Amino acid sequence: MMHAFARSVVHTFAAISLAVPVVAANAHDSVDHQLEEMRVERMQEATVAFLATLDDQQRENVMSALDDNATRTSWSNLPITMAPRSGMPVASMSSEQRRALHVMLGAAMSSQGYLKSATIMWHEDVLREMFDTMVAAMPESDPRKQQALAFADNYDTEKFFVTVFGDPESENWGWLVTGHHFAANFTVSGGKIAFTPMFLGANPQVVQEGRYAGWQLLQHEADRALDLLNSLDEGQLGQAVVAAEVDGSIFAGPGNQDSHKTAFGIKASDLNSMQRRLLAGLIDEYLGDASDEAAARQRAKIDADGPDALRFAWWGPTDEPTGRYMFRVQGPSVLIDYVRERSGDGSNNHVHSIMRDPSNDYGADWLKRHYEEAHQE
Repeated sequence: MMHAFARSVVHTFAAISLAVPVVAANAHDSVDHQLEEMRVERMQEATVAFLATLDDQQRENVMSALDDNATRTSWSNLPITMAPRSGMPVASMSSEQRRALHVMLGAAMSSQGYLKSATIMWHEDVLREMFDTMVAAMPESDPRKQQALAFADNYDTEKFFVTVFGDPESENWGWLVTGHHFAANFTVSGGKIAFTPMFLGANPQVVQEGRYAGWQLLQHEADRALDLLNSLDEGQLGQAVVAAEVDGSIFAGPGNQDSHKTAFGIKASDLNSMQRRLLAGLIDEYLGDASDEAAARQRAKIDADGPDALRFAWWGPTDEPTGRYMFRVQGPSVLIDYVRERSGDGSNNHVHSIMRDPSNDYGADWLKRHYEEAHQE
């Protein structure tokens, strides 16, 4: 028979053991909240510091109201002459201002997200060099040559535009950086961070020739989707593959906010445990472009929606990893589209990728506002 004192010790230890997870969970919640506060503070400090480098005229060009629908939704993936942007271009910034801008970007993004973004900006100079070589090879008699020369200036690492919305020292504010193949929208509201819509693209996706041959952009997104696709059995493929050809009209780019309203593909609940892990890894590739704190908040929303609400869909060939294809991940709190497009050399070496939150793009749900994007061709 157990001694009374021993029983008392065991009962006390058991009670403490049962209590530990509750205490740990509360402490974890508190730590998460503190980390998010720290992230918001870092973003505020970096944005205020960027604004402090500007003169009065520049600040007027950069600043806009948080409810200015036209300016908040003026991002695009198109070249500048095809879709003029609002805000202040990098081309008009001093070195000090450019350094401050990159600190602002880095404060909001993960190292992965910042490096993707900075590489896409830099990649415009690679595209310009390729374009100039192509134009130089055109005969002077070719009427397209003058048009091409005029268009060439679109491809420029300095043609990215910055706008800050609201007062970054207030509760609700945000910023937008956009240019060819790039748009990053960050919103802070009540200490929470939203980072959609975020558009990333590249042409060429893989550099084929020259000193940068082999460099590839946005390849991990494609690889993760292909891993999931290749894991599906015949019955699952029948659910996931929507069509043998890409339907570019449904890509959730600027002005296509309602694209999420039609459900495509296989439900996550119809995937096995390994396949669900592959799908989670694909989603994490996109969430991972934001800070850990913003990504964790978004991931919790997606998880709360449940596997019946989450889908994976595919358009195009399933056996051509460099063919023209498109995939989508969609649910109430996430919409991811990735499409391989035709490139100038006749291949499909040109990609567009976007992540949205249909329930909270631009932090609209938190701000209790609606932002209507203009349609783009």
